Amino acid sequence: MNEFLDFLTQNEIDGAGVIFLMIFSLGIALFQTVIFSGLFNLKFPNWLFFVLCPLLIGGSFFVDSHYPFAVVLLLFGSVFFFAIIGMIYSGIQSRKQEKEEREKFRRKHAIQKTPLDKKLLGFLVGACLIGAFFYLAQSGNLKLLFLIIPGFIIINNIFFPSKKSQFMRLQSILPTSKISAAAMGQVEVVGDLEEIEPIVSPYFSKPCIGYYYKIEKESKPDDDGRTTYSTVFEECKTGKFKIKDETGSLIVDGEGLEYYFDRVDNQQGGKTRYSETYLRTNDYMLLIGYASSDNGNVLIKKGDSDAVFGVALPRNISFRNKYKPLLDSFLTTLFFITLVLIYIILN
Repeated sequence: MNEFLDFLTQNEIDGAGVIFLMIFSLGIALFQTVIFSGLFNLKFPNWLFFVLCPLLIGGSFFVDSHYPFAVVLLLFGSVFFFAIIGMIYSGIQSRKQEKEEREKFRRKHAIQKTPLDKKLLGFLVGACLIGAFFYLAQSGNLKLLFLIIPGFIIINNIFFPSKKSQFMRLQSILPTSKISAAAMGQVEVVGDLEEIEPIVSPYFSKPCIGYYYKIEKESKPDDDGRTTYSTVFEECKTGKFKIKDETGSLIVDGEGLEYYFDRVDNQQGGKTRYSETYLRTNDYMLLIGYASSDNGNVLIKKGDSDAVFGVALPRNISFRNKYKPLLDSFLTTLFFITLVLIYIILN
């Protein structure tokens, strides 16, 4: 330590040298002002460091002519020290602010946090995959991942299908009923919608039978410069309405109804993008729900918590039913051919 102090104070400065160092310290003062005001977000007079730095150098000269050079070196080193500390502090504050904004957004839209059991399940699955990777790598059987990963995807699709997959699977086996002949239980009907209890969409304030509302945040552009968005909030709400065909009409209780079509009726972009899709009078829709008796009238609603209850565009369903079997056959054949080729290449 003494050797370091001796090194700093070994250079004696004259009057002209002190003036030069005082002028040079103004550049240091500029960096310090930017660091403390920008990174630490402190409030102070803009002239503070432009006065303080030259005063420290001038004052040290009157104490001892060997000190000014040491003061300049310490001031110069402080720029890097406080810059590093400032970047760490700014990053922590930024993450804290983002967390507070997310919490405020969740409270505003009543978004439930991810349940702890789902977090633990996701962590467990991730840990198992990482563990399997290292185990297979150490045992020299890394090629088995080419069988495990596709198998995991197939099992997930079979035992944990998405709601849309469940809807499409049920639609493919349910017969389409005429509305006047709809039986009790799970039913599929097609017809025009008619408003009973209109509701107003949350962002564009459009009256409608029901709406699907989505908020997306802009992500960083990809390598091609294309902007992508990630969904941060979505809400689907539907009131009571009628569905009718040439044989009659039925009342539908829209609570819990899912929308299985990709139409966007209103959208406003920017850093945050707001999108709304509506169900409106005279929309021609295919609907799957649970038909039950309500004071002698037939009412279609959601069954139990896991029951399929949704609407889709009939033309999209017809197109899917026509070409989906061909696509499934092609993908299944391609999948097994790929597995065989991978096995041959690895062996």
